[in-house]
Amino acid sequence: MKNLIQKTLKVREIPVFLGLLIVVLITGTANPAFFTLSGFQDITLGVAVVATLAVAQTLVIVMKHIDLSVGSTIGFSAYLIGDASSKGHGFWYCMALALGLGLVVGAVNGYLVAYLKLPSLVVTLATLYIVRGLFNEIAGGNTITEDMVPKAINFMGLNTFFGIPYLFLVAVILMLVVGFIMKRLRPARDLYAIGSNLAAAELVGIPVARRVFLAFLATGAVSGLAGAVLLARFNTAAANSGNGLELSVVAACVVGGVAIAGGIGTVYGAVIGAVLLQAITMALGALGVPQFWQLTVNGILLIAAISLDRYLSTRVKPTSIMGTN
Repeated sequence: MKNLIQKTLKVREIPVFLGLLIVVLITGTANPAFFTLSGFQDITLGVAVVATLAVAQTLVIVMKHIDLSVGSTIGFSAYLIGDASSKGHGFWYCMALALGLGLVVGAVNGYLVAYLKLPSLVVTLATLYIVRGLFNEIAGGNTITEDMVPKAINFMGLNTFFGIPYLFLVAVILMLVVGFIMKRLRPARDLYAIGSNLAAAELVGIPVARRVFLAFLATGAVSGLAGAVLLARFNTAAANSGNGLELSVVAACVVGGVAIAGGIGTVYGAVIGAVLLQAITMALGALGVPQFWQLTVNGILLIAAISLDRYLSTRVKPTSIMGTN
């Protein structure tokens, strides 16, 4: 029994999930409204955007890379969807436009990182500014309003499925699909090998450049399509949409056990990390804690997660709900 408990606690997602339960129990005890259906919907709806992007971000972080352009991409794609819809274009045309933007950004990031060997931090920081600059130029002072949002997207943002917001279900479905791919398909498993030991991955014949390129391409594609989630969440989009989201996404991944040093982590942990951060933010708000301290607590939690990750990487051999990575 003792060995089973020790083995369970070594699963990287378990401590994050336990932390989430503790936050919910403490806050619910102090403020019973937190336990209501409305409280559940507030958390799941509030985390939908970050959770969706966290799934995509996991693909690059496990390779010891990072994509900071996701915030600009999702904001721009949300605006393009609303703008195209307001000009009479159909839903699928709008989504194709968003996907196209994501693929272009992902392809640029992937090519520069995979084939020109440029640091992903610098490359994606640059594309963050480039995409944001183009976004500001095209959007100007215009704002996408509720009447310009496609009906299907508006419906997703306002309705639930047996009490669960559709937007959160989108994140969950994406998590399950990508989680299955990363566990079962060899090309996706190669991402862990690249993040764990790049030289060894090259020696055993893994096409590293191609894998890195495709991972950034997939991340860009998801970020583009996720513009629909952002638009549905707020029913509006402007030149500042998506600002700073990339930091929340990276934080969710790290808190959820996706090692910033690469090679370890799952999309399940990333989504749990996103929910935990959202729950903490809402819990502190419900308890009347000022916003400054909410940000401070999130920062402390991020440092704690990185410190724990460092400890696990040097002291124990962690596993995940997908097995050892």
